[in-house]
Amino acid sequence: MSSHDTGTVGAATLSVPFSGLRSGSAPMSWGQQAIWKSISWLEEEAHYFNLARVVALPDGTATDGVITALGQLIARHEALRSTFANGADGPVQTVYGDGSATVTVHASPPDAPGPPDETDAQAFADRLAASPFRNGEEFGMRYALLTHAGEPVWLVMVVSHQATDFWGVRVLEDELARLLRGESLGPVEWQPLDQARHQQEGEGARRGRAALEHWERTLSTAPASHFDFAPPPDGASEDDPERFVRLRLDSVAGAVAAQRLADRCRVSTSTVLLTAAAVTLAAYTGHDRAVLLLIAGNRNEPRLQSMVGAQTENALFVLAHGEGTFEDAVRGGFLTTMSAYRYGEYDPAAMDEVHERVGRARGRKLDLSAFFNDVRMQDRWDTLPDTGDDPEALLALRERSEVDFIGSWARQDAKYFVHTPYSADSLQLFLMADTHYLPVPVIEGLLRAMETLLVESVHGKVTPAEALSGLTLPKRERTPDTRA
Repeated sequence: MSSHDTGTVGAATLSVPFSGLRSGSAPMSWGQQAIWKSISWLEEEAHYFNLARVVALPDGTATDGVITALGQLIARHEALRSTFANGADGPVQTVYGDGSATVTVHASPPDAPGPPDETDAQAFADRLAASPFRNGEEFGMRYALLTHAGEPVWLVMVVSHQATDFWGVRVLEDELARLLRGESLGPVEWQPLDQARHQQEGEGARRGRAALEHWERTLSTAPASHFDFAPPPDGASEDDPERFVRLRLDSVAGAVAAQRLADRCRVSTSTVLLTAAAVTLAAYTGHDRAVLLLIAGNRNEPRLQSMVGAQTENALFVLAHGEGTFEDAVRGGFLTTMSAYRYGEYDPAAMDEVHERVGRARGRKLDLSAFFNDVRMQDRWDTLPDTGDDPEALLALRERSEVDFIGSWARQDAKYFVHTPYSADSLQLFLMADTHYLPVPVIEGLLRAMETLLVESVHGKVTPAEALSGLTLPKRERTPDTRA
């Protein structure tokens, strides 16, 4: 079993062997099953989920030292030496105790003016990530060394989302840095095999059943879909190769405002941003409640903090916003968020049955296609300007905000997906949406409406409907369902 070969002409290969380690097979954990469904649905487009990382190697780092550190990392984390496939009784993970991974070594051309820089390394990583993992045949990490004049300069890693989630990638990055410094690390207490077995019985199984019961109760009365309106005339066709579009709002004012509101409402900035994403969608689509799926990390137990593996699932967030202001909604959002995350760990196959059962009872298929994901590692921004209590200063900051195009895709399993990564000095708010229902100008308008809710709530009161005043709302075509 080996990592992916880039096929670069002239690339050397180095082996990272491992032996005598724990091995075994078990059903996939619930988090592994959740991402397995998404990867299987995307098929050859599943490279969308690949996670590319580049690590700058300090001067004087020896190639042997990098190989040794990678070997220690692979030995520590069973997910890095596992394969995943459909078995007779469902999806299965198989951990190998003996085998090897492969590192490809790519040297700079002899006439290169200098070593590759970060832009070069990231471009290489993007190429390495451009093909989907064969999860049943290759381990879930690809490795490459970029060298100059015989010295390693960059370590490139591409991680399969089937192998681990964002939290696990951060664990790998932290541990790799420590191993390269020669530090000794304590043992990893919990592995995905252990998690899968824990979920089959005892407390793990009980928690999963409680989550299923909560979802069934909540879905029985929540809006069945936010997209129960006729697609607009300027919407994309269903077979448009660029049907799903992602835009980004870059807003210093939004970050300043989110922190001010969080302080005033005594909540996290994540709650503020989630509430903005939720009430904006609900108000635009004509619902008095917002239904979003949150990406739940499910890492509350100490033993899960150092586990590398796919642990995330969806949490069900339903927020009533009524006719109140945005600040009113923020104040009500905290407990709703906590409840959602409490019930975010469950058997995905059993959850599919819940969806089907509720859909039959309501006489319509549930469409849970709106998402929010805060992937920041910290809740606050580090270098924001101080606008004090001057509303004009905050409005002036908003004049600097920009919305730009990020990418487009033919297929996605979401119609509305808001996510925010960390940036030290600005709010980076991304919205990927289905332009069959939400044309590109509407996507930008929704991002601007979220910013309006944030900024204008600091020194005044604003409702979601007021924030959307510049957009033409869709014509509703609800099916008969008084609970929608």
